Amino acid sequence: MKSNDYLYRKIRSSMGTAKLEEQDFASLIRAIVGRFFQMFASYLPMTPSMRVKCQRIRGVNIGENVFVGFEVYMDPVHPQMITIEDDVAISGRNSILVHTSPPSYFRESHPRMSKLFAKTSPVTIKRGAWIAIDVVILPGVTIGENSIVTAGSVVSKDIPPNCIARGNPAEVVLRLDK
Repeated sequence: MKSNDYLYRKIRSSMGTAKLEEQDFASLIRAIVGRFFQMFASYLPMTPSMRVKCQRIRGVNIGENVFVGFEVYMDPVHPQMITIEDDVAISGRNSILVHTSPPSYFRESHPRMSKLFAKTSPVTIKRGAWIAIDVVILPGVTIGENSIVTAGSVVSKDIPPNCIARGNPAEVVLRLDK
């Protein structure tokens, strides 16, 4: 145990301006293994169903009949806070984040403002949603059932069901009839 504590402290002290989110050695090891599966799913040629399996192994909650494209980055620290319901399509080169943490120099020089930017909150993508290419989904967002988020959008707030959203920040541009 002592060597694990020493190793954990050593890693924590070598983070530079980043914050080590894992609170103990065991969670650090789980995170390292999870990052391996994340890289495996993102960059190696494989079927979309294999990508889904890799993300499930990491702890992402994924329903049935889900498509995950190439280079989809899902939060490395808290994958269990991501829920993707049935019949969702996530195109390539997307990012789904459930946590943000300012760098240490910002935390130290602006402690009150730093708290505004530090956030950990779940992301849910509801049944039948389609996330087009190069979309960034920020912490605390729910994408509504049967909604579409167009290419290059940054989703910083909830998207209601049955609509098309686009832009930075993503805004609803069209309501879809059922």
